[in-house]
Amino acid sequence: MKWIRPVLLGLGVVVGIAVGFGLFRKYAASTGDSSSFAMFGETKTKVLSENLTDAAATAVFGAVTLDLRDAHIDDEATVDTVALFGGVEVLIPRRWRLALSGTPVFGGVEDKTTPDDNLPVDAPVLNVSALAVFGGVAVANEPGEVTRRKAAATAKACRRSP
Repeated sequence: MKWIRPVLLGLGVVVGIAVGFGLFRKYAASTGDSSSFAMFGETKTKVLSENLTDAAATAVFGAVTLDLRDAHIDDEATVDTVALFGGVEVLIPRRWRLALSGTPVFGGVEDKTTPDDNLPVDAPVLNVSALAVFGGVAVANEPGEVTRRKAAATAKACRRSP
């Protein structure tokens, strides 16, 4: 039973940093079209912006679905995502180009979009910046269970470790 105190303390520090980071990102920026935050739960956000410029999604021990399929980008937009022991799924329309960059730390970042070779040269670009720590971030054209399965598998693996 001596191990329980350091484990709880470490978990508290990780959750505190994640919550602080997520809340800072959500409320500190005065610009932004949409932001989603989930902790120990699931959030689904549908963005209907006529001129999307930026958005954010943060999942801490939970899942976030950010649906941008009905939004419009004039030229370029940015989405910042963080998945800490959870999953983020970003849904985009097929008419957009995707520029995905990410930092997985014991997690994963995936492009599940269907490539379209017939996109015009001036097609709008969505830049997705992902941070996945013991979680997953996926960008897709259609909703799926990708990130929730990864989050459940990660949580299951963490429960098994001593």
